[in-house]
Amino acid sequence: MAISTPAYSAAAHGSTADLETAARIYLQSRVDRLTGGSRGVALDAVPATAQFQDTLRADSAAIDVRREKLRSANGGHSRGQVTVSDTKISTSEKTATVQLTEHTMLFYARTTPGSLDAEEYQLRHTLTYNLVGSQWVLSHDAPDIHVGDLAPDTYPSKPEAVSEAAPSSKKISSTFRPRTTSQGAVPDKSSPTYRAPGNSTLAYDYGAMTRYALQYWDNYNPNYRTYGGEGGDCTNFISQIVKAGGWAETGSWPGENRTLPDQWYYGHEGTWTTTYTWAAAENWYWFASPFNSGRTEALDYIWEMGVSDVLQIDFDRNDNISHSMFVTGRDGGGQIADELYMTYHSTNTRNKRLSSIIAATPDAWFYAHRT
Repeated sequence: MAISTPAYSAAAHGSTADLETAARIYLQSRVDRLTGGSRGVALDAVPATAQFQDTLRADSAAIDVRREKLRSANGGHSRGQVTVSDTKISTSEKTATVQLTEHTMLFYARTTPGSLDAEEYQLRHTLTYNLVGSQWVLSHDAPDIHVGDLAPDTYPSKPEAVSEAAPSSKKISSTFRPRTTSQGAVPDKSSPTYRAPGNSTLAYDYGAMTRYALQYWDNYNPNYRTYGGEGGDCTNFISQIVKAGGWAETGSWPGENRTLPDQWYYGHEGTWTTTYTWAAAENWYWFASPFNSGRTEALDYIWEMGVSDVLQIDFDRNDNISHSMFVTGRDGGGQIADELYMTYHSTNTRNKRLSSIIAATPDAWFYAHRT
């Protein structure tokens, strides 16, 4: 049975606790719509202005579509749990603005022994409430999602038009899961016999890469700046990860031209002292690939990836990579994974199933890197 949100006193202008509770219940309702749960308010029952109710009805329909896609792909989610933090509330006579950080766990409906049981995401919101009579009602939700971000499934976006004009200039990795009778296995990067791409000896600490990704997916390393807005922080995060594992910077400011694809370094003085290849997904591809440093090897199939590999996506197939992710989990020890789990910034996410990402972006181009 749905739970109604509390009424908010006009005289009190909505206490911090009450407005925060209303916001959390609203966010939980989006999660419950995705998982099919019934712990909170139905999305179309959230107290909202007439205009925002229209938005919520459209969002409900989009979330329903996403829920069924995920269930077809991997069983979807059984339930979700929302907590909020860093809440800041300002009120006036007729409006209230609630800024907070959503932290959500989505538990997988189908798991196998030893597999990961949940994904997590973190998302900053600015919610606006209007005072109607004696009740604050929701009038706007502005999640911190930008062009190039991979939004959580509770905020499915309308697919962008994809280009058919020209083939990619890069090696696309197939999303097809090949049937193989090969007895091969995913490379063991902890083995002293493993040869990293472009290296004659084991040069990198892949465990350190994975630990870094899991430590800083939602708690940014203060030693680096963040890249918000359009384009996001995803590739800045990837560069930090591989550097933590031993990738040596190439060049330095102001000696080398930071626009060149064979230069990769971070400048602490500002973005103007940092290479394009450090934080831009398309530029990182050209540096890491055999065309320049050769520090990664292109894989024919995304399902060949293992833990500590990198996956990039061109959402709208315009031959300009949109997003970068890091593999932090893998089901199956064979050459072809049963499932892969991705961790990334923009939007901050830990251990999201790759099959869910493919289901949400079926027309995208994927580029899989062996590191």
